[in-house]
Amino acid sequence: MWYYSVNNQQVGPVDEKEIKKLIAAGTITHASMVWTTGMDTWQLIGKTPLASLMGSVPPPPAGSTPPMLIVENPKVAQIKSLFTWFWISLIGILLGGIGIIAAAILFVIIVYKCWELVQHEGVRGSADQMVSRCFIPGWNFYWYFPAFRGLAREFNEKFDRDAIPAEKINLDLPTWMIICAYGSSITFGVSLVAFIVLWIIYTNKIKNAAIAVIQSQK
Repeated sequence: MWYYSVNNQQVGPVDEKEIKKLIAAGTITHASMVWTTGMDTWQLIGKTPLASLMGSVPPPPAGSTPPMLIVENPKVAQIKSLFTWFWISLIGILLGGIGIIAAAILFVIIVYKCWELVQHEGVRGSADQMVSRCFIPGWNFYWYFPAFRGLAREFNEKFDRDAIPAEKINLDLPTWMIICAYGSSITFGVSLVAFIVLWIIYTNKIKNAAIAVIQSQK
């Protein structure tokens, strides 16, 4: 499956059959940038295995250089988009309590995608397991620690293991985030404010960690 650029915006994924139709329609030209899994960066279509599909399209005039478009890795763009909508949902909470469900769902999706990135032999569980166990009544009060604190630890270990130059996540952050959530009933909601602040910081940290891992992948 491939992604392609139109007006510096990424579109896709589409298969090669669809790419061929887009070429025939003039949507994709020699100046179009494309990307697929396994490529380090976006490249002009003529420099990829799709080059053969451009055979019927006249090349650009001699001496002209197609503009080099800067397009993000689709996985990075997706993580950023999820965090943006998470942030928007939180603003809804502050404006009157709405948006908490959307923010929670987006947070779970971000956590799931982050767990997908740190999978390795010996990891405590798959992304499905690490997230789904957070919804088991009673058990979830314990599992939040392996799911959220464990994720931060896995990112830190991956940074060391793969020599990724990224900021490590302080493990106290998710720990206190969870404690503040648990303490909201005892503190009559006071610690809930601290939880929301730590929740935002934690989500931003794992978002940045995920981007660092994605960008390090070859």
